[in-house]
Amino acid sequence: MSKKTAVVLFGGQSSEHVVSCMSVVNVIDHINKDKYDLLLIGITEEGYWIKTESVKEIKDGTWREGSVRAILSPDAGMGAVILLNGTKAELVKADVVFPVLHGLLGEDGTVQGLLELSRIPYVGCGVLSSAVSMDKLYTKIIVDDLGVRQAAYVPVMRHQLKDMEQVIARVEERFDYPVFVKPSQCRVFQGRKPGGRWKGA
Repeated sequence: MSKKTAVVLFGGQSSEHVVSCMSVVNVIDHINKDKYDLLLIGITEEGYWIKTESVKEIKDGTWREGSVRAILSPDAGMGAVILLNGTKAELVKADVVFPVLHGLLGEDGTVQGLLELSRIPYVGCGVLSSAVSMDKLYTKIIVDDLGVRQAAYVPVMRHQLKDMEQVIARVEERFDYPVFVKPSQCRVFQGRKPGGRWKGA
């Protein structure tokens, strides 16, 4: 029986890039190589998709210097990855994608949406659950609605920070100290230089 091709995505444009590069090594080690041929694709912090040749390259970080770019086609009729090596292009049929991505632009429904468009089966949560789980405020709202017990919270919107005294008063009215402050999500960007990293707002 011919083997299927599993595309393994790692890295990504998030603060958890390095964690993903460590996680993927364990995932690769546990995939049945008798059933699957692996196509390893690393996503740099700048957002370049690069075909990676081995676990060794992932461990030593040299995968980022690879010259073969990878494009996951959203064309549902292809269900494939396009590999670009200079002027040469190769189409590789993808049977399943395993996104070993942490954080924004990977674990938040963005990559999952691309995979839904391409109609390639993938491992993990779908678009909605990924997006909701990445936004802590929406997670809490939905969990509240479902009646699941959770830690109490006070939502604070960015525009409300202009009146910090009022924000502090709201928090102190609800809680005794100490309190913990967590961002709902960090998906606000001022923009990006071509080839550069995202700048947080």
